[in-house]
Amino acid sequence: MSLGRSIRRRRMELGLRGMDLARTSGLSSSFLSQIEKDRTSPSVSTLKKIAEALNTSVASFFESAFSDEEQGEELQHQSPVVRESERKVLSLGEGVNFFLLNQNLNEGVKLILNILSPGATTSKELYSHQGEEAGLVLEGELEIQLGNRKYHLQSGDSISFKSTIPHRKTNTGQSKSISVWGNTMVPF
Repeated sequence: MSLGRSIRRRRMELGLRGMDLARTSGLSSSFLSQIEKDRTSPSVSTLKKIAEALNTSVASFFESAFSDEEQGEELQHQSPVVRESERKVLSLGEGVNFFLLNQNLNEGVKLILNILSPGATTSKELYSHQGEEAGLVLEGELEIQLGNRKYHLQSGDSISFKSTIPHRKTNTGQSKSISVWGNTMVPF
């Protein structure tokens, strides 16, 4: 199941029309329709608005999107290894792809591979969430904004911070940025 269908399923579970969700989230009906049809990828801040309007967490959209393919007895006997070809991808907009390195979002520390195209950012606005996170830049450059301060990281640099500090990640380099992040809470 896709992210858009997961959002639509939650809206339908609550008996809401698209216009109801638009009113409570502050987003346009046409934009929400494009998200639900997977024609556009919402930013982190947009997902937070939708989740709040649907009285759920952003993580629930991804858990729902992944749960259909993971149901059944095989999940209990699943290998702890996640092969590159089996990674779950979370696309959060143009040029922003997060790959879950864990089996699922229920594990303690979430490991996420971030790949950002040049100029791509996780969100236009700063966002925050519970928990802590730490990242290591493997390739390229990455600017981390924490509140009013910006930190420029290059390959080999790492950073850690409390996720309650408003933040965002932006690739300020000329090539793709690849980094690995550990989060104690789902970062979305």
